[in-house]
Amino acid sequence: MRRGYLGAALTLLLSVQNAAGIELIKSLPEGGAVLDRPLRSLQLWFDAPVDASTADVVIAAAEAMERDIEVIGLHTMGDNDLMALVEGPMPDGDYTLAWRSGGDRGEVAFTVKRAEGYVDDEWERPLDIGIVLYDGTEPLDVFGPLEMWMNAGPDNIRVHLIAEQPGPVALTTTSYPQALAPTVEARYSFDDHPDLDVLMVPGGVGTLVEADNSTMISFLQRATQDVALITSVCTGSGLLARAGVLEGVKATGNKAFFDYLVSLGEADWQPEARWVESGRFVTSSGVSAGIDMSLAVIARFFGANTARMIAASTEYVWNEDPEFDPFVSNLNQATPYVDGMRQRFSGQAGKSEARAATSE
Repeated sequence: MRRGYLGAALTLLLSVQNAAGIELIKSLPEGGAVLDRPLRSLQLWFDAPVDASTADVVIAAAEAMERDIEVIGLHTMGDNDLMALVEGPMPDGDYTLAWRSGGDRGEVAFTVKRAEGYVDDEWERPLDIGIVLYDGTEPLDVFGPLEMWMNAGPDNIRVHLIAEQPGPVALTTTSYPQALAPTVEARYSFDDHPDLDVLMVPGGVGTLVEADNSTMISFLQRATQDVALITSVCTGSGLLARAGVLEGVKATGNKAFFDYLVSLGEADWQPEARWVESGRFVTSSGVSAGIDMSLAVIARFFGANTARMIAASTEYVWNEDPEFDPFVSNLNQATPYVDGMRQRFSGQAGKSEARAATSE
């Protein structure tokens, strides 16, 4: 594990009233913002529409401090609010925030201090996320989280596609023949991937084969020991359970295949959840739930407002409540079809070995 603390940004809420002299609509806690996690963003509310492209925010530190705080990004969150991303985490001290938008301007003073038990984050940007691929992976399990994580930018997140062997991997759904499925290129193998901070295991019909692929299971047993966070989408949690790494961990997965997931290994299985965070593990329900989970991962490392900004920029309505599961009624609906699906996709586990042998 390269990095320890999974720091999430705490957003300091500064509400400003008008341009005649900035005033706080909602005052800060007495003594300023008391932090238990790094402060990397400040959200500003105005009483009139404001545009980030024409606005400017400067944060000046008290004279006793070594340097001012650089604002590295300014984003429109809504008609009347902006989010300022700062080069953080901000140290304890007194600050003055000055803003202008067009002919309007103002400033406000605030204080930042650490709470008792505060822990600085120890991970370094960018965050390296590895997505495990195998023939029969569900496309949206991969591309939903991939879209969100890539929108965080390469300075914050780098995503790596990993498979048993480098090369093309077929992505398909339960209703699409694998022989006709489109492929994506895995750049790295189980043995030569970069050091990772986060591992993501997607699901799909290929799970029915990979659960009996000793190479896959051995890789998951090794890889989960070396990362700060392990995530899964859909039936991907079943592969983690098969690897024996979910014992005592609260976990969920695709509701239609839930009994099948339970049969693969020990976990504190949660039948009703959009996603579940349990220590170093974040497991999600089926297919589209991976998008909600991936935004929760962004919020965990970079703050909820960063996740909301990315969701808005991709025109996605983020379900921020992990306990709200709109598809729990699908529970075990696919159970009668598991054996038939397994027969359809049998023999595919050796495909990557055959491909590798052909290329030699």
